[in-house]
Amino acid sequence: MTGTPPAPTDQPAQPASTGRRVTLPSGELDLHLERSALPLDDLLGFAVRRNPKRGFLFVSRVLGKHIPVRPSVAAGTHAALAAALPPLTRPHFIGLAETATALGEGVFRAWQSLPAADALADGSWLAAVGRGTFQHTTRYHQRAPLLLRFDEPHSHAPAHLVYDPGEAARAAQELVLIDDELSTGTTLENLAREWLALHPHVRRVVLVSLTDWCVRRDAVQAALPVPVEFVSLSRGTFTFTPDPAWTPATLPAVTGDGGDRSALLPARSARLGHPGGPDLSAWTAPDADADLRGGPLLVLGTGEYQFPAFALARTLEARGLDVHWSATTRSPVLPGLAIGSALTFTDNVGDGIPNYLYNVRPEAYARILVTFEGHCHPDPALMEALGPHARAVRLS
Repeated sequence: MTGTPPAPTDQPAQPASTGRRVTLPSGELDLHLERSALPLDDLLGFAVRRNPKRGFLFVSRVLGKHIPVRPSVAAGTHAALAAALPPLTRPHFIGLAETATALGEGVFRAWQSLPAADALADGSWLAAVGRGTFQHTTRYHQRAPLLLRFDEPHSHAPAHLVYDPGEAARAAQELVLIDDELSTGTTLENLAREWLALHPHVRRVVLVSLTDWCVRRDAVQAALPVPVEFVSLSRGTFTFTPDPAWTPATLPAVTGDGGDRSALLPARSARLGHPGGPDLSAWTAPDADADLRGGPLLVLGTGEYQFPAFALARTLEARGLDVHWSATTRSPVLPGLAIGSALTFTDNVGDGIPNYLYNVRPEAYARILVTFEGHCHPDPALMEALGPHARAVRLS
């Protein structure tokens, strides 16, 4: 079963059975679009990964990761996906690091805000809004109980860690897994299999994505012992034909030393099953945003730490500021196509690996806020590249 949310804009849904060929330097990407809540070009662009495992990348225009977006646009996608979820009684939501940490938490919070009757299987008051739990996967080791590991086979950094989110989450009856896009479904299948092995009482798995190109839906269902449902803004299939003349770029260092990052990362966070939002009271006081007015504002998350930046950007947008939101990433992508520009610097979690900021021209903004968590201060090289109108802001 697939839920397709209402379009977040007034534009009509794109008609079914739309074919499209995208020519990339690395090969030909053929898309068969079955249905979409928005025109495809409004949802995504395309690029080439700097990764020999996969020669293409779907670049979302509504996610807030590789392309800056208005926070209201991202909020609209969160609400649309939440509204398309099947009835849930006692769900646990998991967002995939690093790209979908904010998407996952945004969908979770949007689901919590639905009227109670819309969030229940039977309309009873027993599972009123506010139930449900959330965490996101992570690449980082901390001094906390580790629940499981799983792999993302095509990724530049395949290993994911899932920390024990607590008794309430482990008692969940539904597992809702959220990623920015599905191509083969293997990553979420791997996570679901590991979770179900530890929690056989789970009755259903829901796979949520902005764009669903999964060519293995039947295989994913056959591999898991419970019903599987797919929810997305668009659905279709794809094939990729590599260009034999294309020489894949060398993959840069994408994994750290696996050391304990407890000294840098906060002891409570969404990766540990504690998704409490940042304290934004200082940003909502009268005249608190006076120095941010007078021109376009960019709020940046850093790596996995994205949702607090979104929450800040959304708050400032609600106060009437001209705001865009995006985040740094460890994902290496070649310039060109949907990647118009790239800044390169060092990560801020002690891995000593390259990180990137895509499609941000610092001169386009009057102010830039670079948010970070704990003691993960942004690389001075990033702050210098962003210019004197940028400042680092700790939100947790």
